[in-house]
Amino acid sequence: MGRVTGARLYRKLDVFIRRRLGPTNLRSGDGLLYWRERIFHYFSIGVLFIGLVVYLYLGLSFIKDAKFAYAIFSSFVFFSAVFATTVRSLPLKFRVSWILFLIYLIGVYSLLESNNSSLGYAFFISYALLSGILVGQKRAWMSVITIGITIAAIAMVLYTNILSVPFEASIPLKAYIKTSIIFLVIILVTLLPLVSLLNGLIFNLEKETRYRRLLRREHEDLTLAKRKAEESDHLKTSFLSNMSHEIRTPMNAILGFSNLLSHPDISTTEKEEFINLIRINGKNLLTLVEDIIDISKIDSGQLQIKNAPCKLHHVMMQVYESFLDDIKRRGLFNLKLYLKEGVSDENIRILTDEHRLKQILINLVGNAVKFTERGFIEFGYTQEDDQFLRFYVKDTGIGLPKGKENEIFDRFSKFNDDKERLYGGTGIGLSIVKHLVTLMGGEVWVESEPLVGTTFFFTVPYHRLAIPENFKEESKEPVREFNWEGKTFLVAEDEEDNFRYIEVALALSNASLIWARDGQEAVDVFKRIDGIDLVLMDIKMPLMDGYTATRQIKSLSKKVPVIAQTAYAMSEEKEKSREAGCDDYIAKPIGYDDLLSTINRFVPSNGH
Repeated sequence: MGRVTGARLYRKLDVFIRRRLGPTNLRSGDGLLYWRERIFHYFSIGVLFIGLVVYLYLGLSFIKDAKFAYAIFSSFVFFSAVFATTVRSLPLKFRVSWILFLIYLIGVYSLLESNNSSLGYAFFISYALLSGILVGQKRAWMSVITIGITIAAIAMVLYTNILSVPFEASIPLKAYIKTSIIFLVIILVTLLPLVSLLNGLIFNLEKETRYRRLLRREHEDLTLAKRKAEESDHLKTSFLSNMSHEIRTPMNAILGFSNLLSHPDISTTEKEEFINLIRINGKNLLTLVEDIIDISKIDSGQLQIKNAPCKLHHVMMQVYESFLDDIKRRGLFNLKLYLKEGVSDENIRILTDEHRLKQILINLVGNAVKFTERGFIEFGYTQEDDQFLRFYVKDTGIGLPKGKENEIFDRFSKFNDDKERLYGGTGIGLSIVKHLVTLMGGEVWVESEPLVGTTFFFTVPYHRLAIPENFKEESKEPVREFNWEGKTFLVAEDEEDNFRYIEVALALSNASLIWARDGQEAVDVFKRIDGIDLVLMDIKMPLMDGYTATRQIKSLSKKVPVIAQTAYAMSEEKEKSREAGCDDYIAKPIGYDDLLSTINRFVPSNGH
């Protein structure tokens, strides 16, 4: 029974010590602070248990001898030590400083009581050593200076009549000085290796802490890189899946309707409808390819803005008419499209990149049409000030989830969770919009509310161009009939299908065509045959590319126009073509009207 009671008492005492005086909550290895708190923890336990015994002995002795002032002083020292060691909510620096002050105070009292007291010197040594261990080397040296000043002050109090104190010197002044000097030498001899040891420990702990911090940072960086890699892999997988869907959808229509055109039971009206659908899906596929090219240009820093005079209302009307036809074709009878122009002058001209401005509007309006089944879509612009025009595209569609307004411009971002309806798209259109607007010197943002609608805003610099009073714009009527009878065109093209397309496109113009299958053959034909009126030059060909062939042809005759026609759609290709001597540039796929109109600028049709 006694053993059980003793074990229970021990456990209760152990729990009390761990709860009230338990080790620090800091993680192991958190640097010098961790070790100092552990040292103070165990030192506090010793102070409390030894101090309790000493306090009871001295306190009772003082009361017995009627020394009540000493009893009060000893009570103050003991209970304040208990308070500083047990109240762990107090800052460690305050707790340590208070205990050190109490040790110093006891040392002062002991020397005043008996200036030959070994106990007083012992407390002073403890004060100096603990100052170095628990606070730092600077505090250790300050404690030595403090002890020296205190010893000198005690000598002045005890051996002079400056102050009247209830203490008397117990040894001669000479002996006191000798003892004090020996004591100070002992402190210095003791502190020197201690300070050296502390410096080494502090250096190692700081180095360990620094290494831990570096390892923690590298671990965080690796974790972040891993997460980004996983997100990137997920986005790439999603992008490839979306891209496969977006490519196969128009290709299915193109190939499917192309096969149906040869069916004998298909009427002429249906064939015209199929041809129109093939053309529409071909344009959609081309837009997708151009978006991918633009993303590549953005990543490589090659996307450039080329400002030129632009008829603003003409661009807005082109976008409006194209989507109005698209809405009608889709049968969206519950959806209305509105265009609001911010300036009444229909002939307003601004300095901007017309192609990129149109691309931004097409992306935003197309996005609105995709996510709006009923209601309206309104787009237009307002003149905010003399610096910027603010464009907007407003819809009554499904809206964006809360908090996703900024993420919508991230690449591959798609936030639709509707399982009943699949919304197409690759997730790169709005990312391209953001980069284009930024390159043009403006900014883009979005305001949205779920199930209510979304409004995209973007600004572009407003540089209005003055129109001369006598300026009269030329009306360009499209020329549908061309006659190049008696004219000879050299077509440098390594792909037979591409040459066949040009041959059929020019079949009704009565022009004579000569086919060269590579650049070297084109140069040889040009040298051998006189009277060639124009050269259609492909850029990528075997044996000799189009740039080299153009330079050699231009060296033979600068009067013969050379038109580059290539599948390279990068803007720098056009510049390289002009540097090589090409007079104009047509990017594949080549439109029928564009081909004939471009040729007509250099070789006018007979009768026009």
